[in-house]
Amino acid sequence: MAAPRILVVDDEQPLARILSFALQNEGCTVEVAGDGIDCMNKITRFEPDCVLMDIMMPKLDGLETIRLLRQNRLHRGITIIAISAKATPAAQQAALDAGADLFIKKPFQIAGVIAEVMPRLTAGDASDR
Repeated sequence: MAAPRILVVDDEQPLARILSFALQNEGCTVEVAGDGIDCMNKITRFEPDCVLMDIMMPKLDGLETIRLLRQNRLHRGITIIAISAKATPAAQQAALDAGADLFIKKPFQIAGVIAEVMPRLTAGDASDR
């Protein structure tokens, strides 16, 4: 089975590096994008199984990026996990309505993110892509 491929999209580079390191320690191949535009530029080349998407970013925010990914038939099967400090019920619902599969609120425990992400990738879905 190939290593799960995860694209971490977050404009907070220290947080993106920590997530990247933790996921690599779990055996994942990880790439980082600094905003939605960077994500869209990298996604076809990298072909991730999962995207961890910050919602509040400059240039192209996470909600719009999620919508763009879901509109493209090539990217519809990617698991998208929204991450945001704005964790009101309305913000969570907006992320799910845009097409996110799950919402995780910041601040979070890295172990908690790993516990949410890894079962979704090791259930066979990641190797089927």
